[in-house]
Amino acid sequence: MSISSWYALIILSILLALSPVLAAENTVPVAGTVFLGEQGLDISATGATAGSQIVYYGPGGSPANFPVATLTVDDPSEFYLSPALFGGRTGPWFLSPANTLAFYVQDPLIGIRVMDESADFAITSDVTWIPKGDVVGFRIDTNVYEIARRPGSPGAPITIRIRGPGGVEYSSVTGYQLEDILISASPFDTGGVWLTGGFESGTYTVWAESTGNDMNLNYKQEGKTVTVPVQFLLQSTNPLITPTPTTMPTTPATTTTTPPPTLPATTVTTLTPATVVTESPATTPGTVIPTAVPPTTTPGFGTMLTLSAFFVACLLIVLRHQR
Repeated sequence: MSISSWYALIILSILLALSPVLAAENTVPVAGTVFLGEQGLDISATGATAGSQIVYYGPGGSPANFPVATLTVDDPSEFYLSPALFGGRTGPWFLSPANTLAFYVQDPLIGIRVMDESADFAITSDVTWIPKGDVVGFRIDTNVYEIARRPGSPGAPITIRIRGPGGVEYSSVTGYQLEDILISASPFDTGGVWLTGGFESGTYTVWAESTGNDMNLNYKQEGKTVTVPVQFLLQSTNPLITPTPTTMPTTPATTTTTPPPTLPATTVTTLTPATVVTESPATTPGTVIPTAVPPTTTPGFGTMLTLSAFFVACLLIVLRHQR
């Protein structure tokens, strides 16, 4: 056998091994549950054939009532739960004319919670920060786990999507694969799978999608096949704490006062009245030179003397005339 034949045999073996799993996910048993948006379903087990009619009698599902809707099956092995045809018509559908129960139609629902497993809290509208280095896990709430009840089904596939700073999307975190996670119950808890210490700080957005039989592509609605996104900030510093700005110490302005120039000390010289020294002429020993003593004049004496002389003169004149 050639090498190419060996490769072909290996590939065929892989496909044969996967075919039961792939078929199990889309094979619907009698009275099984199907979801809006699923395509490629095989409803042959319900007794439907090409050209069969299925009818809907309303939410109560009683064949005694008049049919609300009637649809014709084209290919029972490639059945499509069109949201346009089955939307608003959830509940039991029957095969006509036998009115035997074929399947139940449900509107898919899904939600996700981002959990800080290290500190045991969930991201909410009020708590939007995860400390960098904490371990994160995810909890899925959904009704599509019913797919796991189909014969041989390994579970309902769910994909968790994470978009980080710069628009980078992750298909795995810390070795945990985020695509086509198989769940069989709700809520589904991944446990702590994301070690955030080695990831870039910034804003992350997380959401999940029900990918079973392409329902997320055919019926892309938030809360139905796609969760409402959860956003949080991954960083070491709590964003609720406002850092105190570092203020450089301000040195008060120094006012330099220039003192007035110091004038040299002024020396006040007190003038001592000059002492007049009268030099006496050389005298012959034994000769006494009388010292002239100036007459002592009483203030006003000269004036009085003058007046006295005047009066005496007048008196003499008077006496002369009397003679």
